[in-house]
Amino acid sequence: MKKIFDFLTVILFLTILISNKTQAQYEVNKHYLGPEIGFVFNSSTLQFGANYEYALHMQDIGNIGVGGIFRYWSFGDADWHYTDIVIGGQGNYHFKLKNKKLDIWSGLVLGYDFGSWSYDGPNSGFLEPTYGGFLLTVNGGARYWFSSTIAVTARLGFGSLSYGALEVGVDFKL
Repeated sequence: MKKIFDFLTVILFLTILISNKTQAQYEVNKHYLGPEIGFVFNSSTLQFGANYEYALHMQDIGNIGVGGIFRYWSFGDADWHYTDIVIGGQGNYHFKLKNKKLDIWSGLVLGYDFGSWSYDGPNSGFLEPTYGGFLLTVNGGARYWFSSTIAVTARLGFGSLSYGALEVGVDFKL
């Protein structure tokens, strides 16, 4: 756990170091890509992931982002092990703010949960947990731009299959 926090500290330091005073914002026709790390609520375990978003402007609606997500987490002990991978598509509405360094959004993720479970313990009658299937998640988050191309992100999501997560990351505008 300490290594993860050390890694995030280095990323934050480098982000601040290379930042400039340029006002940045969520821009139409740009790509946004970045890694995330967070906690999954249903297992209190660490998850790793990546986000991708493409910015569009829809007349009479506003700015939206469409893209994909990837999440991975794993936990267990000496007798059992659970691994989970979520792949999905996301659609987010981006609120227009006067503060150009802040981008706040809310949206939906529709994805598929690929889970695997193994048990090597002494009790062969142990019931296998349910896992896998389609999921729908409501999420909200924010980006804070340190430069015209680098932002720190935070995301909170709740959804079906008892999935919920709190995540932080870095996004790069391409």
